[in-house]
Amino acid sequence: MLLFTDVDGCLLNKHDYKYTDALPILQKVQEVKWPVILCSSKTASELTVLARELRLSSAPLICENGARIIWQGDGFGTERSTVCRTHRDAVLKSLRRLSKDFRFRSFTDLKLPGVMQVTDLSKEAAVRAMDREGTEPILWDDDPTLITDFERELMAEGLTLTLGGRFWHVAGGTNKGDALQQVAKCYETSMKRPLRTIAIGDSLVDQSMLDRADFSIGIPTPDGTHDVSISGKGMYATMPGAAGWAECVRRLLDQIHTKD
Repeated sequence: MLLFTDVDGCLLNKHDYKYTDALPILQKVQEVKWPVILCSSKTASELTVLARELRLSSAPLICENGARIIWQGDGFGTERSTVCRTHRDAVLKSLRRLSKDFRFRSFTDLKLPGVMQVTDLSKEAAVRAMDREGTEPILWDDDPTLITDFERELMAEGLTLTLGGRFWHVAGGTNKGDALQQVAKCYETSMKRPLRTIAIGDSLVDQSMLDRADFSIGIPTPDGTHDVSISGKGMYATMPGAAGWAECVRRLLDQIHTKD
């Protein structure tokens, strides 16, 4: 079993970035030897630090919503990092052109002080958040009805626009679902047997990952609503953040243990 999880709003609380409520169940997952693959809009710099804190250094990291994969652990060959499809330079070039017709602010526009202000991150954490290779988050300042036109312009250049928990994310045709399949295939090749996948998410940027997993878990937003849909095998948590993450993973562990 491979467990793919979004970070902010799932494994980490949205309001305080804490994961305390998830730790006991995360430890049980590690005891049964399920690899836990962090899959987030966060950068490689950010996820590497978090993985070290959570003692997840033996599993790959899916960064920037699938635009970059860090191949931690053994059995994945000699290449340690993969940038999927489009580099950030191409994304920024398109955004510079579109800034003449639409009003938005990217991380590049905000610069370090602005990113610190809109994210409430420390200087060190904001530097890590800006260390991107395949995507660019933006804040939309224009008429909401124009977002469709903006997305159409991006699609014409082979780019995608996805709404995350706080920012819109511009990427080069990559998504979390593609990355899940790529990582799962590498695990199956390494272990020489088929493996089932679990995906946990809370926002639209997670939907492709939830759709492609064998079992999916939807985490509610802090106000109790759901921004993702779960079909087939899956469940919704009743609580947001780390508490909801722990609730559903505990239930899943109990179900599988009972079947076994």
